[in-house]
Amino acid sequence: TQSGMASQVQTLGAELYCSICLDLYKDPVILECSHNFCRACISQVWDKAAGRLSCPECRQVFHNWNMKPNRTLTNIVQKYKNIDLEEQQHQCEEHEEKLKLFCEEDQEMICVVCGMSQSHKSHNLLPIKEAFHIYKEKLEESVQGLQSQLKEAYKSGEEGKNKTKILQGKASYLEKQIADDFSKLHDFLYKEEKNLKGNLERKKMEILKQLEKNGVKTAQQISGLEQSISVIQKRLNSQRAEELLKDITETLAGAEVKFEKPKWINADLCEREFIGPLQYNVWRRMRDVIDYPVLDSITIDPKTAHQFLVVSDDRTSLQHRHKRWNASKTPERFMWAPAALGSEGFTSGRHYWEVEVRDKTEWKLGVVRESVDRKLILPTLTENGFYILYKEEENYIIFNPCTALPLLVKPSKIGVYLDYEGGQVSFYNADDMSHIHTYVDTFTEKMYPYFDTMYNPVPLQIIPPN
Repeated sequence: TQSGMASQVQTLGAELYCSICLDLYKDPVILECSHNFCRACISQVWDKAAGRLSCPECRQVFHNWNMKPNRTLTNIVQKYKNIDLEEQQHQCEEHEEKLKLFCEEDQEMICVVCGMSQSHKSHNLLPIKEAFHIYKEKLEESVQGLQSQLKEAYKSGEEGKNKTKILQGKASYLEKQIADDFSKLHDFLYKEEKNLKGNLERKKMEILKQLEKNGVKTAQQISGLEQSISVIQKRLNSQRAEELLKDITETLAGAEVKFEKPKWINADLCEREFIGPLQYNVWRRMRDVIDYPVLDSITIDPKTAHQFLVVSDDRTSLQHRHKRWNASKTPERFMWAPAALGSEGFTSGRHYWEVEVRDKTEWKLGVVRESVDRKLILPTLTENGFYILYKEEENYIIFNPCTALPLLVKPSKIGVYLDYEGGQVSFYNADDMSHIHTYVDTFTEKMYPYFDTMYNPVPLQIIPPN
């Protein structure tokens, strides 16, 4: 009978499961004691046995790693897997008929007699094979979607790890820079160094906390996606309709999981908050304690000044006059822009100077490459060798791209900071040392301080070191 055959199939199937992994044998091997296991399962057990090899079933001890492939068992397992779906079908307990239909409303397999009954009269009924293939296809589509979501989740997790790594590296770099700067100072500066490192640590921990939160959220979603995939994959591995179709709607509903990418986090640590002309700001508060030049001694080179500009005798002031003075046309001189360069250029080190701009409505200050063209009118862009802050009426403008900066406080003095090896040109409101803007680039030639009065008679005045 059909029921007897099904019972025999089930009895046979019970003998085809590995006692270690509790799944159908995969590449079965037989031991000297005649017990069978999956090759991978027994190998894993023996790998952990620290030299003492025994059968997990009967505990017989073996002196050698001796296992032989059981090809007969392999063939039986394969035939068991290939049993036709029709032979696996159960009978209806009520009518003792084959279960040939699947009711989509009740989510159950039924016989033809049940299908014609009043309880299923208005229901959508499908042949078992058709239902099997339809829902298998749906499950395959679901698992593909989940795998795509899982891939995105893994990618997001890797991005978080990379940001954490970059953050740690940047934090270490900044901490070293801070330590190097403060190593030149002693007891009084210890508190400043400690406070700044504390700020760095808090900033780092704040970002790490956010990254960790994202990581936990991503890990949770990964776990959920993996679990959903595992459940569906287990069904897909089954050739039994009743196993695949059981609670199929609930299973499909569970596959609607969508990966929610964590909120993007900027894991960068802003260098200008931790390095730059830090020592100058600190030393200003220590003028009564130490004797150290806060500012570089910068002067203006008259040979570079435009013919409408007047350089003071001490070379610290530059003024525009609407009258040409008897200036020789030297190769160094600016012919169109009302500008001049500092007397000394720099090819290494860190340098800082300040310029008073209190009553000027227009000016340009910054650093330029030695090779900058002084005979033509060129846009003051970094690609042309200019690293400039431009004041025009109430606007403070930087270039690459041209952007107006929203300064709430109008500076009376501008601080210019050049870190040659660090590739930075930074601008500060020298009244309170608040940061305005930083250009980042790689410098390969001598860099000069740049002063442009524009067409405004109020002079630019360099602040002397003392």
